[in-house]
Amino acid sequence: MLRSPLLAPLNQPEAWSRLAGAVNPVWSLVESRARVVRVVDEAPGVLSLWLKPNRRFGRFQPGQHALLELDINGARHGRCFSFSSAPRADGLVRITIKRKHNGPVSGAAHALQPGQVVRLGRAQGAFAPRTGHQPLLLLAAGSGMTPMMSLLEAMADAGSTRDVVLLQSSSTAGDLLFAQALDDLAARLPGLRRHAHVSGDSGRLDPEAIEALVPDWSTRETLLCGPDGFMAVVESMHARAGLTGQLTSESFGRRAAPVVPGADFHAVSLSGADFTVASGQSLLEGAEKAGLSPRFGCRRGICRSCQCRKLSGTVLNQLTGQVSGPGEELIQLCISTPQSALELAP
Repeated sequence: MLRSPLLAPLNQPEAWSRLAGAVNPVWSLVESRARVVRVVDEAPGVLSLWLKPNRRFGRFQPGQHALLELDINGARHGRCFSFSSAPRADGLVRITIKRKHNGPVSGAAHALQPGQVVRLGRAQGAFAPRTGHQPLLLLAAGSGMTPMMSLLEAMADAGSTRDVVLLQSSSTAGDLLFAQALDDLAARLPGLRRHAHVSGDSGRLDPEAIEALVPDWSTRETLLCGPDGFMAVVESMHARAGLTGQLTSESFGRRAAPVVPGADFHAVSLSGADFTVASGQSLLEGAEKAGLSPRFGCRRGICRSCQCRKLSGTVLNQLTGQVSGPGEELIQLCISTPQSALELAP
């Protein structure tokens, strides 16, 4: 009886959610939203957003990330960003965002002001030490420092005395993130040792440089986060030493798949179903041809009924001609055609 159409909209959570949102934009029965509390400049082109989520957000673990969704020119866009703070008693969370050229979400995020409301998805990922006792090596390059800050703050809050070496790399000394915060953390983490590597002065952080700075690296559990090229070097270093099992990586979502726009077909995975989509064919058409029944509405890119989350890979928006990034973001099946192998989630 409670689901009867005769009771609509009184029995529809979406209707009550719209009413609650009219009173307070952060309130929602169906969406995880957050209010921007303050904005902090961290380095050239990098800022932190301190957010106060609503109760739909739930909790997060240090090292996890979440999908930030923003309305840009009438369309909803989303990208995943790591938390750069540990869980706090006041419920505030921090995400740190580097502005990217032709990055619509990062550009819009840099324009946010205190008081504005954003959509912040539930926490995801499992980027964390596997043990609580083995000496630890944190390897971070550029924005890869963001989840490391979350982990280090959590260790400090727990009174950890673990042996931890942080090796942080950036292009210039001014690009080293969280310098002052790390100074403060060092006073609370007696087992923490820090090394800063400025590639503009000392060249790229290669295996030889890592071994020189951390001679006992092979005895340490290692957490790695940064650009794909940097991560590939470290992963190869561990593979050659037979130490792949000691390495945990985080690559801002998923690693980029090779872009082959001229290929006849591209492999697609959607909620455990694997199929192929012809180059130039929409993902919606390809999924239906494979016997799947994804939700859809207008089939023209207007209603967003077919919107889903791209976990990895690159697509071309057939309506705008814009090519997506390789990581996590929201796309519409009806107007997206693959440019590489794809992994999708509802």
